Amino acid sequence: MFFRDFPGHTSTKDYFRKIVSENRVPHALLLVGPEGYGKLSLALGLASLLQCQSPENNSACGICSSCIKSQNLVHPDIHFAFPVIKKDDLKREDITSVNFIEDWRSFVKSNPWGNLNDWLSHINGLDKSANINVKECHSIIKTLGLKSYEGKFKVQIIWQAELLGKESNRLLKIIEEPSPDTIIILISNNRNAILNTIRSRCQIVSIPPFLDEDINHYLEKTTNLDDKIRNEICFIASGNMRKAIQLSADNSLKHSEDIIKWFSVGLQGDPEAIIEWIDYLASKGRQDLKSFISYGLHFLREYMLGLHTKSTDGLRLSSEEKNQILKLQRIINEEKTLRLEKLLGPSIGYIDRNLSLKILLMHLTIEMNSILKTEVNNFVT
Repeated sequence: MFFRDFPGHTSTKDYFRKIVSENRVPHALLLVGPEGYGKLSLALGLASLLQCQSPENNSACGICSSCIKSQNLVHPDIHFAFPVIKKDDLKREDITSVNFIEDWRSFVKSNPWGNLNDWLSHINGLDKSANINVKECHSIIKTLGLKSYEGKFKVQIIWQAELLGKESNRLLKIIEEPSPDTIIILISNNRNAILNTIRSRCQIVSIPPFLDEDINHYLEKTTNLDDKIRNEICFIASGNMRKAIQLSADNSLKHSEDIIKWFSVGLQGDPEAIIEWIDYLASKGRQDLKSFISYGLHFLREYMLGLHTKSTDGLRLSSEEKNQILKLQRIINEEKTLRLEKLLGPSIGYIDRNLSLKILLMHLTIEMNSILKTEVNNFVT
């Protein structure tokens, strides 16, 4: 992806163009910000500009052999590392990004705004844990120690760098003392998940959310949606391009419908309904479930805002969700909302620790019943 194909983020792109033109690109960059903010696309745009043979007006020309290779993700001096899972009969510790490189290229080309959940879905690994292992680190060190093949720089992009964990310390020396013309770009959703030994040696670039008008313009070019629907999508997406594209394709994971259903099942407390519901949620897989619970926390935060302001006008929710909120207010007050947030908050961490999904969901649903249980009428189902 070239910067000109990338919507919005003008100041960030101008900064990258400036440091490239002045030949003062830091040897280690850490791009941080929530998912859907375009970190990977910005890294690809920077890599393309660095390798371009004939940049024009501080932009990649798009027609030289380096630009064509960069666009197709096959440039021999742009290297990728990303979370992977066990594959075929290989031992997990022997698997690196090289084993998934063709899958990676097809994924990035089709879904440049995708998150870890999308990537694991692409490689049929939603029910598996992914990470960047020791062998990957050794491979990065070896690759960056070699001479470049044809490019001006050796560029290493590490996507979802937080999944390096403690193994990232193995990269400390090459980040401190890189070989000539080496640029390492780490991409993370959470800067605090990167070890301080690594983080302190990188120039951190915080990627902001997309502006509503940037998302609207992108959707106008790529979809046939009318103005009203585009405006609502932009409002709900709240700067998240991935979410906007999901909504525009009507391909969401039904999170809104499911969270209301969960409240209903939790309130009613019927054992058979609870078991059926838990089976449904557990079937989503770990990554989908993490996404769903993250949405639930977002919903509760917006719900609490609606309770405080006594209005749904400024909420980052769809029209249907706002209608549901008006009905939920008969049942869930501020105290219950806070207790639900406190209940769901640690759940993503439990999922990461490979706790049994059904045991976790049973616990959450029973606790939800305790929080919600009261004499009410007209609950939405």
